[in-house]
Amino acid sequence: MPHALIVEDDPNSLSGLSAILAADGFSVDTATTIAEARAALTRFIPDVVLVDLNLPDGSGLDVLQHLPAHPPGGALPVIVMTGNATVESAIEGLRHGIWDYLLKPVNIPRLRSLLARIPRPYELTEEVQTLRASLRRLGRFGSLLGRSGAIQHVYDTIEHIAPTEAAVLISGEAGTGKQLAARTLHDMSRRRKGPFITFDCRTAASVAAHRSLDSVLFGHERGAFSGAEQREPGLFEQASGGTLFIDEIAELPRAQQEALLRALDSQTFMRVGGTNQVATDFRLIASTRKNPRAAVADGSLHEDLALRLEAAAISLPPLRERGDDPTLIAQAVVDELNHEAITRGTSETAKQVGPNFLRECLSYEWPGNVRELQDRVRRAYHASGDVLESLRADEAGSVNGRDLNGSRVQVTVGTPLADVEEMLIRATLDAVGGTRHRAASLLGISPKTLYNKLQRMRLN
Repeated sequence: MPHALIVEDDPNSLSGLSAILAADGFSVDTATTIAEARAALTRFIPDVVLVDLNLPDGSGLDVLQHLPAHPPGGALPVIVMTGNATVESAIEGLRHGIWDYLLKPVNIPRLRSLLARIPRPYELTEEVQTLRASLRRLGRFGSLLGRSGAIQHVYDTIEHIAPTEAAVLISGEAGTGKQLAARTLHDMSRRRKGPFITFDCRTAASVAAHRSLDSVLFGHERGAFSGAEQREPGLFEQASGGTLFIDEIAELPRAQQEALLRALDSQTFMRVGGTNQVATDFRLIASTRKNPRAAVADGSLHEDLALRLEAAAISLPPLRERGDDPTLIAQAVVDELNHEAITRGTSETAKQVGPNFLRECLSYEWPGNVRELQDRVRRAYHASGDVLESLRADEAGSVNGRDLNGSRVQVTVGTPLADVEEMLIRATLDAVGGTRHRAASLLGISPKTLYNKLQRMRLN
């Protein structure tokens, strides 16, 4: 049976909460002060802690420093209860590592929704941690792919944030995989069995031509406006019990950003044409290709909304900073296309990837990031025979893709081999912007060998 610790100095609230948790299958221990909570935590490790923000001997957040650093089930869920929630208090709580907070009087359905996602003792430990460790070694992490140090740092951040209920902001250049990161967050959260609802703010203008954005977000009641013949749920209700992913949030009009912030603060919203508040039960993940601070500065992102979202933030690295990940991703795309072709019966054998193809993947800067790489690989796959020799197989006039960046080396018959080698090394370094690791891969030699050759060239 999962165990709960409730820290609350109001006897009526303490009694009511204890009854709710007991009815939901929890054994319950109680405390009315931080001192009593500290003593209780020396006796057992709870599976969830509910704590009032204002206690007789201090802030409920002070309890967090007495929680076990590594409980058996991973991060210990802490739910803070407060009657005076503000953006600042919410952000402070999230930075302290709380799971979620509830406004008083506590909304019982929302509380029960949170309790339903509390893992039973040891439920997730072996299943999730063992699986994630093995997949990481293969370069896979949820929907994400890569083994580089830069992307491993992203994996670490997702693992830390996923078990919480914190709203999240994912930033990164176009094509870096923001929606995949959001999906991975959802799949590794306690809401993974709930819906994953997405909304692209770049389509807001076209959506507004048929239905108001407030109606899209909050839903509407029957008769709320002309054509509203029945109640329609909005994105907030569609995402209930799960995750709402708002893509390119800086493109969302200011009025709707403010409405979204109010809903996050109050944990309620009202349908268009409605008179009753509806409790929220979704986790918000937002994304932007802009630098968040720059978006606030130019007015495209509401400052308070940015503060709320940046309490749990993820920055995705561009593909050019991810080492050998382009080859891993390219091979994965080819494997997927091979599987599709064999399944459909359009091919009996799998296409192979040639060494020059992989060198090209490393030599190019990929300004469009993962999305551009995937598109290029798909086009090359359909234009190639049994072996993919070049990323530019779909373009007329390429010679095995060796002019990927438009660079060529012209050699006169009789030129000494040492001079030819030096010319080729210099041209390759120019083509990859001086990146020695990529130049070495393109030349088919190790970075150490390239370094030694460069040293000899300098001596000569």
